[in-house]
Amino acid sequence: MIAFKRILFPVDFSDQCRAIVPAVKAMVDRFNSELIALHVVDLPPAWFGTPEASAWAVLINADRLRQEGRIALDRFIGRELADLKVKPELLEGESAYQIAECAKEDHVDLIMMPTRGYGAFRALLLGSVTAKVLHDAECPVWTGTHAEQLTAHPPERWKNILCALEADPKDLPTLRWAAEFAAEQKAELRLVHAVRGASTLTQESDPGMHEFLFNIAREQIAKMQADAGTKFDLCLLAGAVGRVVHESAIGHSADLIIAGRGVIHKTLGKLRSSVYSIIREAPCPVISI
Repeated sequence: MIAFKRILFPVDFSDQCRAIVPAVKAMVDRFNSELIALHVVDLPPAWFGTPEASAWAVLINADRLRQEGRIALDRFIGRELADLKVKPELLEGESAYQIAECAKEDHVDLIMMPTRGYGAFRALLLGSVTAKVLHDAECPVWTGTHAEQLTAHPPERWKNILCALEADPKDLPTLRWAAEFAAEQKAELRLVHAVRGASTLTQESDPGMHEFLFNIAREQIAKMQADAGTKFDLCLLAGAVGRVVHESAIGHSADLIIAGRGVIHKTLGKLRSSVYSIIREAPCPVISI
């Protein structure tokens, strides 16, 4: 059984962070989870003055930042999470690293965070901290794009779940996880796959190749379903992964998207480039596993 017994909620006090509070509360209530609210104090490097002066400045600034972080975290919990039992956690260092390490050390089953927050890369749709957490975390990660516009999608109202699959046996664990999760949540599950290379131009200029690409994808995913013991409806669309998943999610009124992060290269960690585009363009929350 898939159970989110312990949920980690990284808190940076941004509007996007506050916007997903209803979704966090709904998930905690649904799975009767323990909630950990984590704030990471990002201590600035010492770059000014003499070494002695810098050491004192860092010490003073660090104490002040820790105190301010603790006060802000307690205030956030009191205002936003007052009706929940919350374990506050205050760490210091590089945010994404500390989030992933906290999840590992506290045996967290799910990390919930928006895709944008504070930081030098705020202009990017997929924030740098979220991207690094997706890269490093070993547990599933729930993300909500455009969090300030996102509805909570409470789990008790989940009806349609969409699983984005690669036509690759390495995605078999994603299919099995999605099938088990949808069955436990009593939700309807559909599969979606983006057929790369089968563009409208290909369909018009070389219909034989277009049909060949679709048939190959259909056969590969059919084999995966046979191995997984599933028979879910499959949506095959030509185009870029993010756009295809977005269109399918809209068309099937998806409440949740499940996508696999996989492992494409040891140095790249647990993340595929296609997951970025799925999360960026998703019209609903995404759980990446």
